[in-house]
Amino acid sequence: MINKKKISICSRTFYNNLELRSELDKLFQNIKYNKTNKSLDGKSLVNFLKGSEIAVVGLEKLNLKTLSQLSDLKAIVKYGVGLDKIDLGYLKKNKINFFHFPGFNKRSVSELVLSFMLSVSRKLIELNSLAKKNTWVQITGNNLSEKKIGIIGCGFIGKDLINLLKPFKCKIYVNDIINIDDCLIKNKIIFKEKKDIFSECDFISIHIPFNKKNKNLINKRYLKLMKSTATLINTSRGGIVDEKELYKLLKKKSIGSAYFDVLNVEPPKNNSKLLKLKNFFISPHIGGSTKESILKGGFLCIKKLTQIK
Repeated sequence: MINKKKISICSRTFYNNLELRSELDKLFQNIKYNKTNKSLDGKSLVNFLKGSEIAVVGLEKLNLKTLSQLSDLKAIVKYGVGLDKIDLGYLKKNKINFFHFPGFNKRSVSELVLSFMLSVSRKLIELNSLAKKNTWVQITGNNLSEKKIGIIGCGFIGKDLINLLKPFKCKIYVNDIINIDDCLIKNKIIFKEKKDIFSECDFISIHIPFNKKNKNLINKRYLKLMKSTATLINTSRGGIVDEKELYKLLKKKSIGSAYFDVLNVEPPKNNSKLLKLKNFFISPHIGGSTKESILKGGFLCIKKLTQIK
């Protein structure tokens, strides 16, 4: 029997996947898709969700102003893992059910981090660029093996990154605000204060959520401690790293390089100073977006939609 609940799919990634869309269309009758290939916001988001009972959201911002105009909304299913754009307090107060699937795309993100580490170690981006300009030179890189790796945030992705790094026999330092003693013992890794991680490590990878407490948490205090050969990697959320201070230190080459998958403003403005630096590298927020994780997350959403009363 086809479900007649009114469902709105905000997520562009979900809509663009024919397999997910086909499966959902078999099960539900009243589905509205965001076909704009843009993340909806403000008035456009309100208009799209008007009259909907269930919303599947990706990067959409569901704050008090938006949610208060959606009186028919009974449930929200999050397609993705970040919760910083959703007013969870409002949902709880107004008894709007909320569902998400933490950690479902951890391998996609941790593999991207590993690829960043390998790329900078062997200078692959620089060498590729030179070779395509007919400059056939060999620039000597480094092994990733046995390097010091700092991981800020030891949740699903942080733990998975630890597993990926095991064959490289790196010395891994971790920092988290929660008790991770079991993880330390199991993986034979070391807890370190952030200041020690930033001053000692060759690679530092950020894996913490964005919230008011974490805004610009990685600021000048920590960035200035980094070695001139070290690399900072952020695949978590924009706004956690103070981008202005990062720019200054990268420009002076006080920091070796930075590889980011996220920025404070996405997409970045044309005049973004960071993007003009040769030692700053960016990918367009693709961390959790592999074909495998897209399908896994999508089918988790579909299963949950069938269970909502």
